[in-house]
Amino acid sequence: MVRDVRSLGYGDLAERPRLKAIGIGGAGCNAIANSPFPSVGLCNHLDDVNGPPNQRRLVLNSEEMALLTSATPRMVGGVERNISRRLREEIEGYDLIFLFAGLGGETGSHIIPGLANLCRRLSGMVVASVTLPFSAEGPCRRSTAALALPRLIDAAHLTITYPNDGLLKVAPNLPFRRTFKVMDEIMTVPPQELAGVLTRSDLRVLRGELGPARHLRMGAGAGVGMQREMVAVSEAFDSPWFDFNLGDSTVALVVVSGREVDQYSLRDILGHVQARVPNAMIRYGVRSDPAAEDLRVTILLDTGI
Repeated sequence: MVRDVRSLGYGDLAERPRLKAIGIGGAGCNAIANSPFPSVGLCNHLDDVNGPPNQRRLVLNSEEMALLTSATPRMVGGVERNISRRLREEIEGYDLIFLFAGLGGETGSHIIPGLANLCRRLSGMVVASVTLPFSAEGPCRRSTAALALPRLIDAAHLTITYPNDGLLKVAPNLPFRRTFKVMDEIMTVPPQELAGVLTRSDLRVLRGELGPARHLRMGAGAGVGMQREMVAVSEAFDSPWFDFNLGDSTVALVVVSGREVDQYSLRDILGHVQARVPNAMIRYGVRSDPAAEDLRVTILLDTGI
């Protein structure tokens, strides 16, 4: 049974990475609408019209769209065009870049793998968060997403996927448009939690430790009262996106946040996590949140696929 459990927060805790969020396409632009980080939306003219108001955006013309969608991920950074220079200007100087998109559509599916590859060359770590189409959206969108996903996983350091069908369990009775707003809120949880615990040194260490475990899913839970640790972990593992064999997971990234998290609470939480994913290397961080009224646990697991 694996017992590789270590804390995040390597090196100087004062050296937090410089962060940036980039939304690609309509879904990506919506996901970063309330980003606490410096952000920019990358979209075509239709996404620009329908995107969130007052959002800073790079609007791609038809020639730029054709260039980015036809190039392989590894070619994007080497194409000496105006759009490549504009993208480099957005990326350079940042240590940790979060990419957001919805796979299945034309803009996000075709552009995010190449953008992830470019970000990987110019920054310390790239984390992509993407949704996958509802089953009811038809074979065309599902096929487009299926083709884009492995290219993205290969290009980014970490890719977190959220199949939209999971929303039917999280918010079964909400109107369709409101459901997507819920997904936007869910997708921003891992970046905010990770940003609160990672240092620049962590980025280098994690790149070496993660190896092939680059496709992740997310679960989050909250607990109060005497059994708050067990409740929070159980709720996190009830995630509809943990629909794979947990015994196959080799990596678990755990962030615990609350007003006061003592060593006893942390030990209980890690014990509960270990019991659920006995074969996983666990890396954990603790984030202080003076405004929190509960104990929150966010877990990222590799799918083992």
